[in-house]
Amino acid sequence: MKSFFGKLRPKSLYSLFSDELSQDRIFGLDLLRFFAITTVVLGHGAYLMPVKIADFHKYFTFDGVNIFFALSGFLIGGILIKQLENNQADFSLLLHFWMRRWFRTLPTYFLILVILTVFYCITDPEFTFHQVKKYYFFCQNLYYPPPAFFRESWSLSVEEWFYFAVPPVIFTLIILFKFKTRNAVLATAVFVIILIAFLKYRIYLDPVKSSSFDLYHNQVIIRIDSIMYGVVAAYLSFYHSRIWNYSPIGLLVLGLLIFGIQKYFAVTQYVNNADWFSFYHIVLDYNLTSVATVLLLPYLSNYRKTRYKTGNLITIISLISYSMYLTHMSLIKIMILKEIPWTDFTTNYNIILPTIYILYWILTLTLSVFLYKYYEVPTTRLREKFTRTKS
Repeated sequence: MKSFFGKLRPKSLYSLFSDELSQDRIFGLDLLRFFAITTVVLGHGAYLMPVKIADFHKYFTFDGVNIFFALSGFLIGGILIKQLENNQADFSLLLHFWMRRWFRTLPTYFLILVILTVFYCITDPEFTFHQVKKYYFFCQNLYYPPPAFFRESWSLSVEEWFYFAVPPVIFTLIILFKFKTRNAVLATAVFVIILIAFLKYRIYLDPVKSSSFDLYHNQVIIRIDSIMYGVVAAYLSFYHSRIWNYSPIGLLVLGLLIFGIQKYFAVTQYVNNADWFSFYHIVLDYNLTSVATVLLLPYLSNYRKTRYKTGNLITIISLISYSMYLTHMSLIKIMILKEIPWTDFTTNYNIILPTIYILYWILTLTLSVFLYKYYEVPTTRLREKFTRTKS
């Protein structure tokens, strides 16, 4: 363990990740992951700081989860399109796709879920497994808001239901209805985006539902469209490369401009204490974040190298971003830091709060490096024993 912590020094850290850093990675996508996970951890950590500093965070944080959704749709959509174009669409190919995704996402999710379940079973007399069994089937927020337990897992549920639902629809269109792959992918993506836009509008029209943030923020059935925007991007990248590469810098600027306008509206509404349950927030806001992210991708997906040393650190944070997301809140912020009796040491909250915040980041980064290298990577490699990579 001592040698592990010694490896967390910058030079040793680069050595620990030497295999990953030597790969021909797309740095632009690493940069996007870095930005997304940083803004998520910053946003959730703001509540550990005094109110004025927490308010200050609002000026600099964005919807990192939605960025992850769009990026995931782009990457997974690209993988799915290539597999369907190069192989016969059948159940074995679908199962192969599922197996490779599940070996990547499920082991770490279930590890954290089991740790939290055991912890609360021991420390909370009123806690029962019945309360959390839905988490083991990704049903904690299927069509209702998620409970307080492991609340951040709502986004993993959205992603897993994307895997469960969308590829089978595409395969069905290809196998039974003889769609070409390109048409099946585009038809599915457009249908889901339009359907969920309609559902969001229905929520907006309902005065009871529209007044509940969780009803339109955390539900699988309302948020899966964010991933579909990324699938549309993958479609354009694969089938219409001339359009995709026509003006990447112009699209990058447009995407950043949309993010800037969104942040202006968010800050203005926060300062003026305006209505957060408007048509904009319920129907448009998440869609705009997805569109803005997609507009960044033609440039970022072709930005392969950086000459700056800080690029290595950005790549490392990108690599451990999944572990960071799963550990930073319920495990570190609530299970560990909240349980420490800080006032036994001092009652000065000007000391307590910054200490908690610094430890929040140190523990998140340290545990995520450890989890990535010694659990996430080995379990992901197991998929090679059960599946062969299909181009």
